[in-house]
Amino acid sequence: MINCLDQLVEPYLALESLEVTEILLELCGASIDERVLPLLKQRLHEEETQIPVLEERGYIRLREKSEQLVAALIPLIATLETQNKGERN
Repeated sequence: MINCLDQLVEPYLALESLEVTEILLELCGASIDERVLPLLKQRLHEEETQIPVLEERGYIRLREKSEQLVAALIPLIATLETQNKGERN
């Protein structure tokens, strides 16, 4: 499971801002686990909300980055939630 998670984390972090990456490191150290789920869900909501605004304003590259970030966040969140449920059972 960790290898799968690592494969999801890398593209997400490549797209995320340095500020959020620093928060992730403060929360989890060098690993990402269920402690970051609230932040990841917040970022997902922010980016999903931002996409139509960027589209409307014609900011194509920023919209594409937001779409890539959403695409990276969705499986990362799902994997962390599944991993978290497995640890509780």
